[in-house]
Amino acid sequence: MKVSSIFFSLASVAAASHGFAAAEVEIGGEYQVNVTNTNDGLNDPKEVQQTSLNLKGAKIALKGKLSDQITWNVLYKAKESELERYWLTNKVADNLDISIGKQKIKVYGLHRKLSSSTTAPITGAYLANNPLTDKMALEVTYKLAGNFSLQLVEDYSKCSTSTATKADPTTGDVTSTSTTACTSWNSGTPTSTTQKQPAAAVEWYGAFGEFSPLVQYSVYDLGKSSSASVGLRYKTDVIDSYFDYTLDTRAAKGKSVAGEFEEQASKFEGVVVYGEYKLGTFTPYFHYSTLVSDLYEAEGATDVKKILGESNAAGKLDNNETTFALGSHFENWGAYYRPFVHVAVSSGKFVEPTDPTKQKDLSKTELVAGVIGKF
Repeated sequence: MKVSSIFFSLASVAAASHGFAAAEVEIGGEYQVNVTNTNDGLNDPKEVQQTSLNLKGAKIALKGKLSDQITWNVLYKAKESELERYWLTNKVADNLDISIGKQKIKVYGLHRKLSSSTTAPITGAYLANNPLTDKMALEVTYKLAGNFSLQLVEDYSKCSTSTATKADPTTGDVTSTSTTACTSWNSGTPTSTTQKQPAAAVEWYGAFGEFSPLVQYSVYDLGKSSSASVGLRYKTDVIDSYFDYTLDTRAAKGKSVAGEFEEQASKFEGVVVYGEYKLGTFTPYFHYSTLVSDLYEAEGATDVKKILGESNAAGKLDNNETTFALGSHFENWGAYYRPFVHVAVSSGKFVEPTDPTKQKDLSKTELVAGVIGKF
């Protein structure tokens, strides 16, 4: 994503005496804009056709050198006006790097590793369940038949605060009481939060010519939850394809019938198959992904109670979802301006949009045309 390099020259004598190289800054960016026509069948039972113009993502990337051994990176999300990631890397040896800062945590497989809202026309629904996205981390990377990485990560936390007000009928004074509820185990009492240990993520991304296997494993939320991914990428001058599988086992902190804290385990499974083939000025591609969830169900709960506990706000998954897309990039203008078009069909079992006590098989079809650019 490099566009240009801006070099700031230092006096050679000063650079040599202090051990610094000439400072260097590389500036780049990514963006995606698309027009989507959909029946919105996951949210609207009437399946009303609608068309929208979307700025799906825009990012600016900066990369620089403080010395021959130390580099820095910043990724700014222009659409959201926030820093997405920022980190320093120290090249300790030819085969050993140490990084610290807010980084892309190495979980949820090749699909997350290789794609983002600005670089992929379509992404798998299971990515929305990722608990460790863009976290503060200390990372050690060692070259071993590819790259072997260990990240110590700011742990997962999920808490919400609600406020209740009460008026005194005699004086009219209003008092407020705040209550914090946490479903993550690294949070202590409702009024205090403690992180006793970091989460950890391990990755091996192999390099064997045209084949790149991937293995990832993470432990988070005080060791009570974990995720694992395996995958294989095949890349040549004309083909880029991969397959991966992810299993996330999450033990939320809940209360039993007796009022005691207990582990309420849910599982999320995702599969992604992606491939593209360059044919001159066209690059056809396909995407297939699934998401299967096995959500916690309270002992003795009725079917209605189970469904009510599985929100369908904005088309959220109930039990399963399958997505298939087929399209093509147009390569006439290179990486700076890369139009694409595809049709995508998603289907699954969701909570009924008009009746939250029932489930229903729903589907939606999207016709998307847009532009992706890297510079």
